[in-house]
Amino acid sequence: NLSFASDAEGGAAGLGDESYGTTITLNPSFTALQEDTLRQSFSFTQVDARYVRVEATSTYFGQPGAGAGGDRLGIGEIAFADTEVPGEANIIIPDSVLPTLVYDATTDFTISVFNSGGQELTISGTNLIGTNATAFSVLGAPAIIDPTSSADITLQFDPAGLGGPISATLQITSNDPDTPTAEVLINSSLPALGPDISVPAGLALTAAGLAETLVIPVENLGRAQLDIASTNIIGPNKANFVVTILPANIAALASDSIEIAFDPAGLSTGAISATFQILSNDPDTPTAEILFSGGIAESFYPISSVTSATEPVGSDFYLATNLIQGPGTGFDALWPHDALGFAQAFAWVTDAPNGGAGDYFDPVPAVRPNMVFDLGSDVGLGEISFWGYSDNNANGANLFSLRFATSADGPNGFGTSISYSPEFAPIQDQTQRQSFEFDQGVFARYVEWVPLDNFFGINPPGGDRVGAGEIAFAVRAVDNEITILSIVRGADDVTLTFKSRDGLSYAIFRSPDLGETGWQELDDSFASQGDETDFVDFNVPEGIQRMFYQVRNAGE
Repeated sequence: NLSFASDAEGGAAGLGDESYGTTITLNPSFTALQEDTLRQSFSFTQVDARYVRVEATSTYFGQPGAGAGGDRLGIGEIAFADTEVPGEANIIIPDSVLPTLVYDATTDFTISVFNSGGQELTISGTNLIGTNATAFSVLGAPAIIDPTSSADITLQFDPAGLGGPISATLQITSNDPDTPTAEVLINSSLPALGPDISVPAGLALTAAGLAETLVIPVENLGRAQLDIASTNIIGPNKANFVVTILPANIAALASDSIEIAFDPAGLSTGAISATFQILSNDPDTPTAEILFSGGIAESFYPISSVTSATEPVGSDFYLATNLIQGPGTGFDALWPHDALGFAQAFAWVTDAPNGGAGDYFDPVPAVRPNMVFDLGSDVGLGEISFWGYSDNNANGANLFSLRFATSADGPNGFGTSISYSPEFAPIQDQTQRQSFEFDQGVFARYVEWVPLDNFFGINPPGGDRVGAGEIAFAVRAVDNEITILSIVRGADDVTLTFKSRDGLSYAIFRSPDLGETGWQELDDSFASQGDETDFVDFNVPEGIQRMFYQVRNAGE
């Protein structure tokens, strides 16, 4: 709000001891938007003053969508426009008003009219148009408003027979030469005449994979009884949710609750999702839906070490070891595994070899980023988890590739026994875990991660570096089924074809009688050839009429 003091009301000790509100009693108040770029202009009755006191009475603390903070008070800039009072009458009214209306009584409200001109504003008439114009009436309007003064128009609303959205437009006719007919839009609402269901859009599971009860608040905002005909649960995990308490109806303008039991039996790890549907006699929303969401914490493979190709040449600004801090340190061990920190102690990023305003990948540095993660032993991999570098600049990787190598291949043997090399495109999010599932499972010890591009030019500033927040590999049940597909006998050999996996080795055995003479090992480490592998037995004993073959994982 504002208070004013004249030159004569200034104190002797400088700013702070003026006599505000003595001869100038105007004390307007305004509500500012949460906007730090655009000028917000608030008009008030013209006064002659030297001193203006601006008193802030609240912040956006706790308001929906306002963001963090509220423990401080701040203002960007304050100024006062040097405006000339026009010679003619000049009507100033709000573009729209939102009066609070009730359904069981008439409501009176006012609309302020300000004359910012230098002549009297003469109001010659008012008129109401629009959808609900007949429900409004003008009780009183000023005939004349003096220059730089304001007055109110009083209206009344009669709710008889109405419900739901309410709208009308007030037209004001005056001697303003530029706006002879000014309009104010009136918007409001009443409870619906019929039943009107209101439920939350979604509910989150809170017990981290344990059994729990979800309580759904259900409101009937309408003026007729809400009848619940039935319910339904759909979605991937619908079988894990059961309705335990369901009201048959809810009285007008009343509320009740539905209870749902969640049982995680049969679920492993990962996201949990289902949608609860309520079928009722609400004419506008006959089927209301509530999304249930949550998850059971993933297990992640421990990563023994990470090596960076750019670190030895001094091109890493933040260390690569920040990428493998793991659950509980780098990211939350509980679902949904959000990052636990950002910036220098929680991320890896390179230097800026192409200049502070350049694109890191144009040209690609002579020694480009290349990470090798050592998982300690061959494990089944079916997913990579990725956390972005930053939400506030373009340095994060937005495309990367993977290659794999087994213990036998060694840390430099990428592509030797495993040809699979997928690419993934993460979004710019430094908090949420982004999980990328593989098209096929692999068994590998080493994973090569190569960033191929960043967000340069997509979401500036930045892009002169490339970085990431955290990288992990969730434990997946990778298919390792061995199936013998065919056995073909040639003139002097037998070709055995079986289903296999990249990166694995197999032991091959044969027996002429299924055990009476034992199984003979033909090869203890036969390398996979991909999805299917052919093994040729060149030494079939002479005179044998039949032969049995067995394939095992090497070492079993």
